[in-house]
Amino acid sequence: MRKHVDITSTPFTQARLADVADVFSGIGVSREETAERPGERMPVIGVRDLQDGDVAPRAALDTVGFSAPSKALTYAVRTGDVLVTGRGTVLKFGLVSTETAGAIASANIIVVRPGPEVTGGALFAILSSEVFRPKIEVLRRGATTLLSLSPKDLAKLEINLPSRDEQERIAALVNESQIAYRAALEAADIRRTLARRFVDARLFGGTQNT
Repeated sequence: MRKHVDITSTPFTQARLADVADVFSGIGVSREETAERPGERMPVIGVRDLQDGDVAPRAALDTVGFSAPSKALTYAVRTGDVLVTGRGTVLKFGLVSTETAGAIASANIIVVRPGPEVTGGALFAILSSEVFRPKIEVLRRGATTLLSLSPKDLAKLEINLPSRDEQERIAALVNESQIAYRAALEAADIRRTLARRFVDARLFGGTQNT
């Protein structure tokens, strides 16, 4: 259970992550069950759905059948949740947007749900920072390259929280930077597609399907 943390009186407040956020793993679903599992089909977030700080939108996620949808909804993510890979070769982070909210987190994903004193954008900035990331890397365990991270271990980490106003500013910067990054990627894809079509036209005189 989270404690009440007063972050209004000082520039920074030190607190355990568990005191300012709920930290839990998603629901267990094997890859083999993705296509064949019966029940109501719901979008599920896996490790591959976290890319460059973004989480894939619901429409792009694999769907899995759940015989008890109400139980699965316990693991539905919300806007502002921070996602961390609990298992995998690479430590990844993602900030849930409205396009992903409502999807179900798989067991390979740790959900960090900010409490009322914290904004999701600021929490994402702290956890995914180059300063804080090594602290999480130390907690990952495994005999091979496939490492695992415990939600309990993650919840024990201490973080320095700025004031609420500063958190709001940081969250706005995070949101703006993510939007700019996505726009740059989309523009790069468009330029690459146009360049390929131009090259094909020069090589084949426009006779090939593009």
